[in-house]
Amino acid sequence: MTNTATLIKEKVITTLRRHHVVATAVVFVVVLLLGLALMYSPRLHHKVAEAPTVATSTAPVGPLMAKSLPVRLKIPKIHLDAPFSAPLGLDANKQVEVPTDYVSVGYYKFGPTPGEPGPAVILGHVDSYKGPAVLFSLGQIKEGDEIQIERADGSVAHFAVTEMTRQPQDEFPTKKVYSDINFAGLRVITCTGVYDHGSLRYSHNLVVYAKLVSTSTVEKK
Repeated sequence: MTNTATLIKEKVITTLRRHHVVATAVVFVVVLLLGLALMYSPRLHHKVAEAPTVATSTAPVGPLMAKSLPVRLKIPKIHLDAPFSAPLGLDANKQVEVPTDYVSVGYYKFGPTPGEPGPAVILGHVDSYKGPAVLFSLGQIKEGDEIQIERADGSVAHFAVTEMTRQPQDEFPTKKVYSDINFAGLRVITCTGVYDHGSLRYSHNLVVYAKLVSTSTVEKK
């Protein structure tokens, strides 16, 4: 009986130890996944400079459109077709908000809607801890490529890319991006460069500048 009790006791202890090892491993994996998610937090993906309220020109030129919220962003060159999230404002630090998910883009609500006179600003993520995000391929487009914005009123704003810049996040071109222009412009912004796990941010911002060249209506399917 004594030997049997001892054997049972040893088996119980061994089983408990195994469960402890498994539980510890599970906790480690959960903590690791949470850490990865935090390293790619949407709040930290776009550390852009403070943006002013945009004022538009009193004498705009070129094709223009009335105010209407954007609903889809399309860039044929990179096969991009993405919805818009809720309009973006400023966070507690007076920096531009970013979309809370990785599959949609957002437009800066204190500026004009795409197609109106002035610089319409669109932001989206380049990646997440799961992989590429909505604007992952933005850096592949070139000057002259088309950007289409489908709008809530059934119209489509057709923009042509005029310039692309990559600048350190600490030197974000706030004035150039948000200042007054006398035509219907567009700025599409995402992160680029090297991701720093210490500061939880990318080293640079990619800014695509474009100008409205024509308008059309959404094709009915």
